[in-house]
Amino acid sequence: MRAGTWTARIGCSRGAVAAALGFAAPALAQTPGQLAAGFRPPTDPATELQRLLNVQDAEFRQQYFSNTPIAERALMDFGGFFRYGFSSIDDSGGVNQFMNTYDLRLYGRVELDGWFRAFGRLRFQYNDWNTIGNFTPSGEGWQVPIGEIYWAEFDLGNWLSSQDGMDRSWSARARAGRQFVFWASGLTLADYMYAATADVSLGALGFSGLVGLTSGSDTIDWDTSRPGYDSDTARLYLGGKLDLRLGEHVPYFFYLAQFDQNSGQVDFLPPGVPPAFQARTQFDYESQYWGIGANGSVGPDLLYRVEFALETGSTLSDPIKHDASLPPDQLARPQSSTPILAQAGLAGLTWLARDKADTRLDLQLLAGSGSPYRLDSGNTYGGIEPGRTDTSFNSLGYVNTGLVFAPEPANMCVPSLALSASPFKGNEVFGDTRVSANAFLYVRWDNAAPISVPTNLGGSNLVGSEFDFNIDWRIWSDLNMSVRYGIFVPNTSVFSDTEQDPRDFFYVGMTYAF
Repeated sequence: MRAGTWTARIGCSRGAVAAALGFAAPALAQTPGQLAAGFRPPTDPATELQRLLNVQDAEFRQQYFSNTPIAERALMDFGGFFRYGFSSIDDSGGVNQFMNTYDLRLYGRVELDGWFRAFGRLRFQYNDWNTIGNFTPSGEGWQVPIGEIYWAEFDLGNWLSSQDGMDRSWSARARAGRQFVFWASGLTLADYMYAATADVSLGALGFSGLVGLTSGSDTIDWDTSRPGYDSDTARLYLGGKLDLRLGEHVPYFFYLAQFDQNSGQVDFLPPGVPPAFQARTQFDYESQYWGIGANGSVGPDLLYRVEFALETGSTLSDPIKHDASLPPDQLARPQSSTPILAQAGLAGLTWLARDKADTRLDLQLLAGSGSPYRLDSGNTYGGIEPGRTDTSFNSLGYVNTGLVFAPEPANMCVPSLALSASPFKGNEVFGDTRVSANAFLYVRWDNAAPISVPTNLGGSNLVGSEFDFNIDWRIWSDLNMSVRYGIFVPNTSVFSDTEQDPRDFFYVGMTYAF
């Protein structure tokens, strides 16, 4: 899955994967599990950072528009920012890779009398990688699309108020266009979409609706064995969320359905081997998410959030038999539809010190179910065995699980602790500096089940730990500097010999707004 940190999957070409794994016919017979695991690319912290920035930007825009009084909404505005970033990344083999990012964004917005809003933003981003060895990065060169966000919103309550000047106890607004959708806590969906959304409230009762299609060029699928998983992912979503405000507490319930628009795709896996040894593979993963949660506060200093999601649906089984004793030409098998029954949960508690430094302490726990009948947590190739219920949780959601390792929820328990403060408040130069430190612990629920990052099956349940550090310095009103560093310390017993060294990630960037 896939804010405070970043996750992504490196886009290795399928031919390169085949060459790296040495797909000789005898090897097929001996290690079918290893071949399937080869389709799971390593994480890319630079791409994960961009996902974090996307989430933070969406939250800022939502807060800005919701807090602007009607009298101040009749306006036209335009501007932008330019960001330069340098990233130093250790790949899964411990080799240092480098990237320069040049990012120009231009925006414009129009608001009319508080009831009509339109927003658009262009993105001109270029990623310049300097790679060593056989590392194949995702997102090389110019990023697409150029039209990053564009939507129009109609507010029925404000329109009626502009006609008769009367306040109302209800509100209703709808938005349509290309937008970043962050559903509930982000556990089930956080992605760019071509979507229509609606928000209605009546007193303490609120309803949110969604119908949208993922933006393929900005979406990284959980099934990385599917052709075009990082550039052409089409999944249709339909959802509704009902919430009730009870004083300082807001419980909610939601239903979110995902329809696989890539179903029917066919590929022959594994590639790079004689045709007689390849398996015809179809892709079809359709899921529904039933969620319940709550957020609010306990007294003036404690904030909480909790969410549980049950995933149901169906997917196609693995086209390869999990039997290394069979000859290569007998490994292929027909696929069949198998049911999905998985779950994931998120809980968080924030303590606000309310001191001069605005200190806050955040505790979070993320957990998701996995399946021992898979060789990969999300892929079709290396996926669920026929006749088994798929209990591995997969979604296009996003939760902060670290800068470097950044696993998805499947078969994981990830407790984390974050401390942040502005220690130099009042200082003329560093007064607007925010520093934070995060610590993560990674534990597998089932050591015989895979997670979203390749690891050895069996042995210890402990995968490793990570420590992330962030500095955000607002130098002037229009100039910001960000420094991010993370280091992942693996439990060497669950990784291959070439992946047992600590991996780190360093990023420094400057942003100028105009």
